[in-house]
Amino acid sequence: MTNHMSVPVFAVAGMLFFGCALADPHLAPTPNDCLLSKDVELSTGKVIAAGTRWCRRPDIKRLKREVSDGTYQGDMKYARRVIFGYDLVHNTYMTIGDGRKDGRPSLGHGRIMSCTNCHAYDGTLAYSWPFFRTLTFYGLREDGEKGVYFPNLGYHRDARSRSRDCGRECGGTVMIPDKSPEMDAFVAWLKAVRDGIYPGEGVLVDAFKTKKDVGKIPGASTELFPNVLDMKADPQSGTKIYAKICFGCHGADGLGKWSDKTGYVFPPLAGAGSFSDAGGPLMVPVGAAFLHQNMPQYFPGSLSEQEALDVMAYVATMPRTAVWWQDYYFRHDPCGRPAFLPLHIGTVPKGYLFSKEQTQFGPWRPISQWLASDACKNANPPSQPVLDRDFDSSKPR
Repeated sequence: MTNHMSVPVFAVAGMLFFGCALADPHLAPTPNDCLLSKDVELSTGKVIAAGTRWCRRPDIKRLKREVSDGTYQGDMKYARRVIFGYDLVHNTYMTIGDGRKDGRPSLGHGRIMSCTNCHAYDGTLAYSWPFFRTLTFYGLREDGEKGVYFPNLGYHRDARSRSRDCGRECGGTVMIPDKSPEMDAFVAWLKAVRDGIYPGEGVLVDAFKTKKDVGKIPGASTELFPNVLDMKADPQSGTKIYAKICFGCHGADGLGKWSDKTGYVFPPLAGAGSFSDAGGPLMVPVGAAFLHQNMPQYFPGSLSEQEALDVMAYVATMPRTAVWWQDYYFRHDPCGRPAFLPLHIGTVPKGYLFSKEQTQFGPWRPISQWLASDACKNANPPSQPVLDRDFDSSKPR
């Protein structure tokens, strides 16, 4: 999906919240989040000036109120779908998990996180893996678009299949079939985030809703540290940082704080309720980039890049769920794996020269160079990608 210096394919999102990250339990925006901090030149050559407001959160409270009292002037069926999609993101356990009360089967078994635990402020907070670009970047099959080809998986992902896979990769037991009422509702919320519910909401710069300029949305993705390939993470140092800053909310064992009424108050960083081994944030540079930008909640950016790497390295060593299909990654193109993908995920190339520790904790530059070399490619010619079996919504593990 991106080059080696930006967020890799496993996460749509995203996903570590430390230091009482979700005290409400949601990260909150600041007044300047939707104002351009610098001029942005579009593909047409037009310049959008610094200070321009480029987004506004959909007024979901107004929509709920108007639907409830019957004053909503639009398509009532679609409005209810948007509301359900918002609830799905905001309180996943109570909406589609084991806590759901509408009589339909659970699509996420056990204690599951809410989508907003990963995609902050319900996917509307810049630099926190938001949904602003999702529909434009991936497209929808019903609109005649194929989506984005993921070489490591061997198939195209549109917004539906990407969202489906996100629950699998990072939600562990969450399985929202891409042809389901629940996915329809999720897509409706994605549209609300991008296009708004009422006029003057969503992404306000029209060019940001085109494929040519969607990548210029501020904070739509979280870039890795510029020199991260030359850095090395220290999980022992990360243990001390975690004990000082993170454990108060996420617990000494990383299992978070659970409420039977609302689900996770503070999301887990380990165990069955957290993201699986195949979740993108468990690649240390990926999780560290998000952590450095957003955590701890009340002092974001207070950790140095090295400290963020170290605490992420410690979190990545915590026990968590594995899923059957994680071995499929890069099986048909072993040299295509990210340099920092842990060795217990995906296929290891023949002739691989690097230790388990270096692969997970760095430095990653030598690994990156070897993976791109003729030596790797000659020993590991790509083959035709074939998935052993498709995802089964009745068996989320």
